[in-house]
Formats: sequence, structure tokens, C-alpha cells
Amino acid sequence: MTMNEIENIGSIIDNVVKKMDIKRKLNISSIFNRWEEIVGTEIYKKSKPERIIRGILYISVSTSTWANELSLMSGQLIEKINSFIGEEVVKNIRFKQNL
Repeated sequence: MTMNEIENIGSIIDNVVKKMDIKRKLNISSIFNRWEEIVGTEIYKKSKPERIIRGILYISVSTSTWANELSLMSGQLIEKINSFIGEEVVKNIRFKQNL
């Protein structure tokens, strides 16, 4: 295998990754896989990200008090999440007592 062939395979893989939007999907999955790292232990123990649809992150919380508290912090949470994953994925957060 020549160096040109290796470079061509690399560019093919890059194109496939871009077309399938794999990087973005991995970034989004890190919200769920690294939740404690993003929000800290205290919030992690009381909340769980459930899904993200059209930029809205749905989070289950342990009590209505926590839903209210986190709702007041939603701007900071959105900033933390997007900063952590390196792109603006979350535009809004909805909280639901369900944990």
C-alpha cells in the first residue's frame, strides 16, 4: 500500500464521518455519559438527562424543588453543557420530576 492510498483512505473516512455527523452524535452522547463531570456531583445525584430533541434537553429531577432550582440555573447549565462538548447543541432545558 502506497502513501497516496493511505491518504485517500483517510480522506474517505473523514468524509464518511462528516456525512454521518458522527462527531456531533458523539458530542451529544457525552452529555449523557459524562453528566456528573459536566454538572458536578450534587446536581448529578438529583438529576438525569433523558433525551435531547431539537435543541431541548429534557432532564428528570428528584423533586419539584430541584426542578425549580435547576430551572433558575438553566442558563448556566446550558453554557456549561455546550462549553463542555464544544458546540452549541442545547438551546433550552425542560425539567420534570420523575427521578
